[in-house]
Amino acid sequence: MLIRVKAAAVNPLELLILSGRVKLIQNYSFPLTLGNECAGIVERVGKSVTGIQKGDHVYTRLPLNRIGAFAEYVAVEQQAVAKMPAGYEFATAAAIPLTGLTAYQGLVEELEAKPGETVLIPGGSGSFGQMAVPVAKALGLRVIVTGNDRAREQILALGADRYIDYKKENYWESLSGIDHVFDALGASEFEHELSVLRKGGRLLSLRTGPNRAFAERHRVSLPKKALFALAGRKYDQAARKQGRNIVLCLCAPTARSCKK
Repeated sequence: MLIRVKAAAVNPLELLILSGRVKLIQNYSFPLTLGNECAGIVERVGKSVTGIQKGDHVYTRLPLNRIGAFAEYVAVEQQAVAKMPAGYEFATAAAIPLTGLTAYQGLVEELEAKPGETVLIPGGSGSFGQMAVPVAKALGLRVIVTGNDRAREQILALGADRYIDYKKENYWESLSGIDHVFDALGASEFEHELSVLRKGGRLLSLRTGPNRAFAERHRVSLPKKALFALAGRKYDQAARKQGRNIVLCLCAPTARSCKK
């Protein structure tokens, strides 16, 4: 379908693409129109499109090989599009797909979190945490978030079970036996994050390049597998010493249906 873009979101992913940090996952050719998610009005639909028609308000996380939301129009397959929630403005809807899919796929497909388990989100007081917390709660998880004091009430209102102000308390001194860590801070925090995980627990990072575990789970080519293993070697070694697992990846979920 052809969508007239009314609003597009700007994410850290755009900077990662421009700096070349996602080359191992998706090597884009330049010049390139950036933009991974947007909301707009359907202008035309293909003959196989069902359930969506001209004039509908929709939002989308564009497929990895067809980004370009910073344009007046985008052409995208129906499986990557969903109707906007009732009452939402275009700017609000445009900020949902990438973060929402990141949270859902990270918790369900990468961490394989089960109801009743606990997930820690260090640095979860920003836009990612605002989406990840309600998704995690909907999945039946216990959620602990660290962040600044300004976001405390908002994150707790979204359903977080515990909020730790990083300026007042070191989470690694009070937490242990955590099932999953969904890292939003980066490699500099791995030592602390690994220390609170239970044996066999899993760490998923959105701020670091992929490692061997990521390559094996996504069945990448042998050359890429070797590169991923080399890139994440020191983190894998640190995790093995503590009996934990790390799945490193960037905040670029595959473009599955926004209806999830």
